[in-house]
Amino acid sequence: MILEVPQWHSSLLTDYERLAIFKLAIEKYAKGIVYDLGTGSGILAMIAAKKADKVYALELDSFTYEYAKKNVERNNFKNIVVLEADAELFDYKERADLIIAELLDTALITEPQVRVLNVINKKKVLKEDGKIIPERAVSTIQLVESKLNYIHYDEEDKERALSEEIIYEDVNFYKINPLKVSYKFYLRGEYGKNLGIKLRTYTILSEEFVSGPLKMLNPPLVIPLNIEGDEVKFKLSYKRGGDLDSIKIKIL
Repeated sequence: MILEVPQWHSSLLTDYERLAIFKLAIEKYAKGIVYDLGTGSGILAMIAAKKADKVYALELDSFTYEYAKKNVERNNFKNIVVLEADAELFDYKERADLIIAELLDTALITEPQVRVLNVINKKKVLKEDGKIIPERAVSTIQLVESKLNYIHYDEEDKERALSEEIIYEDVNFYKINPLKVSYKFYLRGEYGKNLGIKLRTYTILSEEFVSGPLKMLNPPLVIPLNIEGDEVKFKLSYKRGGDLDSIKIKIL
């Protein structure tokens, strides 16, 4: 494919592991009517279009929409309709065989994945035997020694681990999920001078295709606790589809 993208999309297209796993899943399940929500460059829509009858590629950002539209035209896809539209407000006139929603971020915090798919489920856009890619997002928590005293992504996953990684949520995108969540934790591990917690999210595209955190797909998120020791009790809360400012920590 010949693609032209905004500068900030280049890193998405060069994360080949991310593209490869989505390509495998889409090629297996694409058929009939497909919606690609938050299409970006349009590459996932174009992968789907090789198997589907029709693909609706929705993009909210007007600047990115123009790139997606040109990419679809440049690659001569006649069965893709690129629309400048908000996936939460869009009038879905056709029911879908497949919905692609790569609106992901670590712990589903800063991107509208849950908000958008809640709408999809409420409106019953998906056919009875339809598929959503990804199907689920599984998040884990781990005690670490934080190098920084502010919330940050650890793209290289190098913060020193002080405890085992444990699963704390498994979000099923076929269901309507709450936007505000709160969890209480008691974590124990090695002694650390600057305790923090690291969140990782594993993307379950389907039962066959699972991706761990990648540089451009849910990189690990570190939240400093600004305390010392080898154990901590705390409450973690945040808003899905909000922003990092929605993250709140209360030491118990």
